[in-house]
Amino acid sequence: MDAAFFSKVRVVVIAFFVFFIYAVIVIRLWAVQVCSGEEIQQKVSRQYVRNIRIPAVRGRIFSSDGVMLAGNTASYEIVFHISEMRRPGRRSRTVNHVLFEADRLAGAIGRTPVLTRENINRHMNYYPGLPITVFKDITAFELAKAYEISPMIRGMDIVTTPVRTYPHGKTAGQLIGYVGREDPRSAEDRLSYFYYVPDTVGRAGLERAYDTWDPGQRIPGSPLTVADGNPAIPNERRALLRGFPGKKLVLVDSRGFVRETIGAEIPADNGKDLVLTLDFRAQKIAESLLEGVTGAIVLLDASNGNILAMASSPSYDPSEFVPRISTADYARLRNDPRKPLFNRAYQGAFSPGSIIKPLVGISLLENGGFPEESVYCDGYTRVGGHPIRCWIKADGHGEVTLNDALAVSCNDYFIETGLRLGVDRLAATFKSAGIGSKTGFILPETAGRLPSRSHKRRWTSFDTALISIGQGDVLISPLQAAVYTAAIANGGTLWKPNLLKEVLNAGGSVVYSERPRVLGRLAASPETLEKIRYGMFLSVNSDIGGSKRARNRTIQLSGKTGTAEVGPRATRYKNTWFIGFGTHQSRTYAIAILVEHGASGGKTCAPLAARFFTEWLGGTGE
Repeated sequence: MDAAFFSKVRVVVIAFFVFFIYAVIVIRLWAVQVCSGEEIQQKVSRQYVRNIRIPAVRGRIFSSDGVMLAGNTASYEIVFHISEMRRPGRRSRTVNHVLFEADRLAGAIGRTPVLTRENINRHMNYYPGLPITVFKDITAFELAKAYEISPMIRGMDIVTTPVRTYPHGKTAGQLIGYVGREDPRSAEDRLSYFYYVPDTVGRAGLERAYDTWDPGQRIPGSPLTVADGNPAIPNERRALLRGFPGKKLVLVDSRGFVRETIGAEIPADNGKDLVLTLDFRAQKIAESLLEGVTGAIVLLDASNGNILAMASSPSYDPSEFVPRISTADYARLRNDPRKPLFNRAYQGAFSPGSIIKPLVGISLLENGGFPEESVYCDGYTRVGGHPIRCWIKADGHGEVTLNDALAVSCNDYFIETGLRLGVDRLAATFKSAGIGSKTGFILPETAGRLPSRSHKRRWTSFDTALISIGQGDVLISPLQAAVYTAAIANGGTLWKPNLLKEVLNAGGSVVYSERPRVLGRLAASPETLEKIRYGMFLSVNSDIGGSKRARNRTIQLSGKTGTAEVGPRATRYKNTWFIGFGTHQSRTYAIAILVEHGASGGKTCAPLAARFFTEWLGGTGE
């Protein structure tokens, strides 16, 4: 074979291989473009189109008289859009450039640089489609300087972000609660967004209770009604304080940096405003009266259960939690022996002392007793070999009727009455007054403790004697005390205590209105309640009354004081009470006051009631 033949064979072989390669390429292109084209197109779309979550501005909280208790203020921030600051070549060149511009900006506005190489690298790894924050809380002076230098720094932007504010500090602080940044990892809608900008969410108090509302459910603790008969918001999750997020779509490159925005941005549906039943002046006065002591005050509208004031002392300023509380400050609050994070008004369970006696009187009258029947008080009652003093008057009150006993708070009378009735009848009346049951309040509350034979292996007459004067196996919260005091005043209706008046949309229109709810009824006839009210009237308005220090020239009160001894004998102290009600300008109010470590209900709490109504409703005290 000659050289020409081998030359032709080489040409044929090369041609064959070339043809084969082209055939493979053509087949592969056909497979990719025709068979898998739609699938690949979807993958490319998912890779380059990203949705960004836009959080809503949180709704505000107002008192019934229009005072803003929780709101938002604009905080200025300086951010860098790294996608506009990229440098060709290695990533380090971009990082170095961002650091250089951040340092130049810091020098211009007079701040210390805070961005680090680690911050930038982490942001580029996980959030390249979002701007990186360089400085927060920019002052007016810094803002002016920033605007001067902004044209020289490509990718720099000045943005505003809402920051939660509590303009009145501690006032109603425990009720309002506080907020925090949502953890995206536990967010329900995390998988719906590629870049997740989290909400500010409620962490405690009303901020948490009224954060959101799921469709098909009423607002927690509240049977809200739609004012116009139509659903207010057709979103997947109806927004209350938190609002409903918006979103925007952006086109990004292979590294995740934004190239352009696609289509119109869907704005967030900002949170709804809450109007509470609280009267701001009443709340402010109640808290001022508790300054320096440990206790609680609850004021109700006796005709519907609306809470007009609910104070607990000590308290805290929710502003401490914005934007986040330090570990040291939170430990200080948590470890404070006076428990400022604990709301005594509805979370605390206390021995009621003599404020239980109106209920014992109700039990007596409803079980065949007569108010004219008398008991001889000689200063003490011996029960099971144990003497229980009538400590109000050491040598005794002599012959006392129900009215006398309520007026002077005679222990002998109520112990003998309680022993005559027995624990089961007493407990039935206490239960009808709401003791041992939660009131339906919106925030987590105590149920108290209803006395029962089941609580002890052997229930004795001594146990019955103790609960008859508000000691032993019976515990209540100040809120429960206010609820049953209101029931005595209004004819027997126990209203669910309510804090919410209305929900408003962004335009100020009423979206929801709260309606009063009946919780139950006192097991007492109108005639019985009339007699108990008269005894409580004498307690405040007779010269021998144990609650006479509650008298004032603004409102005529009827009431009852209480003093409960607490703790072991070596460290025993007194928790002191006053409950009362009165009518002013056609509105009837019920109040419960608790002061821990007080002297007595008459000396410690009754004067606070007089001062409260004098300062709140006007007039001059006696």
